[in-house]
Amino acid sequence: MFKKILIAEDLDSISNAVELALTELSITEIHHARYCDDALLKIKKALRDEVHTIF
Repeated sequence: MFKKILIAEDLDSISNAVELALTELSITEIHHARYCDDALLKIKKALRDEVHTIF
């Protein structure tokens, strides 16, 4: 199962609903990005910093 999740959603109500569903699935590390550009930057930073489990 996934350990880290990145939610890229600009609507707070949808983002909150997705986070609630993920919490019910026992996923503990949830990250948010309101825009796709921000999500891409987070992924690129994780790759640059050599984080083994990105999201």
